[in-house]
Amino acid sequence: MTDRLSQTLKFLQTHGWGAADRWPLADDASFRRYFRLAQGDQKAVLMDAPPEFEDVRPFVAVARHLASLGLAAPEVIAVDLENGFLLLEDMGDGLFAQVIQNDKQQEQALYQLAIDGLIQLHKTAPPASLPVEGGITYSLPQYNTDLLVQELGLFIDWYVPALRGKPLPEKEREAFLGLWQDLLSPVTLGPKCFTLRDYHAENLMLRPKSENGLSRLRLLDFQDAVLGHKAYDLVSLLQDARRDVSPELEQEMLAFYITETQQEPESFRRDYAILGAQRNAKIIGIFTRLFLRDGKPAYLKLIPRVWGLLARNLDHPALATIRDWMDAHISSNTRTQIFSPKPFMPLRAMILAAGLGKRMRPLSENCPKPLIPVAGKGVLSYTLEGLTAAGVRNVVVNMHALADQMITFVNTYYDHRLTLTLSDERDQLLDSGGGVKKALKHLGDDPFLVLNCDMIWHDGEGQLLHRLQAFWQADKMDILMVLVPREEAFGYDGPGNFFRDDEGRLTPRGANPEADYVYGGILIMKPGCFNATPEGAFSLRDQFNQAAAKGRLFGLVHDREWYHVGTPDFRDQIEAILVAQKEEGS
Repeated sequence: MTDRLSQTLKFLQTHGWGAADRWPLADDASFRRYFRLAQGDQKAVLMDAPPEFEDVRPFVAVARHLASLGLAAPEVIAVDLENGFLLLEDMGDGLFAQVIQNDKQQEQALYQLAIDGLIQLHKTAPPASLPVEGGITYSLPQYNTDLLVQELGLFIDWYVPALRGKPLPEKEREAFLGLWQDLLSPVTLGPKCFTLRDYHAENLMLRPKSENGLSRLRLLDFQDAVLGHKAYDLVSLLQDARRDVSPELEQEMLAFYITETQQEPESFRRDYAILGAQRNAKIIGIFTRLFLRDGKPAYLKLIPRVWGLLARNLDHPALATIRDWMDAHISSNTRTQIFSPKPFMPLRAMILAAGLGKRMRPLSENCPKPLIPVAGKGVLSYTLEGLTAAGVRNVVVNMHALADQMITFVNTYYDHRLTLTLSDERDQLLDSGGGVKKALKHLGDDPFLVLNCDMIWHDGEGQLLHRLQAFWQADKMDILMVLVPREEAFGYDGPGNFFRDDEGRLTPRGANPEADYVYGGILIMKPGCFNATPEGAFSLRDQFNQAAAKGRLFGLVHDREWYHVGTPDFRDQIEAILVAQKEEGS
């Protein structure tokens, strides 16, 4: 029995549902899973949200706040914050989308009810923080310009590269996001309201007809709520990625909201168009990522509809600069066809995890260095999460010391997106170069990633691995590595490894006492780098020096924090930093 299954059964047994029948509900675009429970004449819903991917605190906090406003969210019956389980009221099957599909005559009345719900929600000033459980509170994020622009990274970092087969160069990416920064900054200056973000016909439910007015409205999927603009949830409702809402109904409902809440029509419609364009561009990126990263193809067929919604918004004069950019970069035919994304990242990677970890003793005496925990999880897990977040699907991990623990880790690693393969070096430790050479049969004929297992990085303006791939030029490079400025390399105490010229070409430190940059433990390389290499153990430094001698060794400078987990003391310091960052973020 897997750990997750045993945790699930323990949670259900603890709260009196251990004998319940259980079957899955509809798929979710996140890592959350939902199960309907039935026990006699009692029903409930189990939310399973693995804590390494999801946080259930926002759901609990927002559900209880909505109930306090007279809006029906599912009652939270039982909570396990640590393991990511919630037992919820079963709210039935009356999704607006399904009700309308069965009886089109109800569409206008249901959308009117949904607008009434937003008017009720927006009457009350949002609180600074919300109670969760046992004295724990949750503060809603500000849906400010930075967060809105960050979300647009989904479009420029997933959809556009999947069209081109390669990420955009950094300057082009920055130019696109700069246009949005200028456009969104004025929109986010006004007063904020409680914004649910996914307020649409598949997250709204209808109570039985015995109820009246707003009591008939039930809300789902609100854990991503923020403090944002009043127009945002209107866009979510009236420009629905999953079902067609006629332009006539959209305009009728929008006009009703404007009148009832006494908005200034021209400025509100402008903000509605801008936020609509932002949201729909983001959704196109999300649907692309769901396919390339998470293996969920069903969302691709929705992209032409979302492009149609985006076109409505781009007709507004305020969006002229974005419309011009789209017209210059994405053909009209592409927007109306079902999208077939091109993979744009190396599909395979090698993690060097077979070292003895001598500098990590005594921690490494009974635990392989890659599995030594830092802030609640092994160092190797951070690297695997970074790879899967960038869309890499196949990873080879080598092993030597305490290999039984590595085998157990790989066999029980919880991420359906990733295929892990072990390269066995128990008979002979092959060093970095020999280790990669032995694994070449698993790495294919295309350039692949190689990563050390003793570093942790934070992504900057864009994902580091996407930035690395955007900088990669196969015609002039054999190896492209991540560099960290020597003075910013936390946990590194050496003299540095490389000098870098303006084009990114690298020169090894050689006889110089110091060099400007440290090799950051991540690179892309061609399999041809291992032609004519010896059998047995050898270091990747040989490949670095050969590529440098040919002028084909390049480096990309990382733009955020990077940590080398090399000694027990540095491990403790890095753990303290990561824990503080997590607490600050919460």
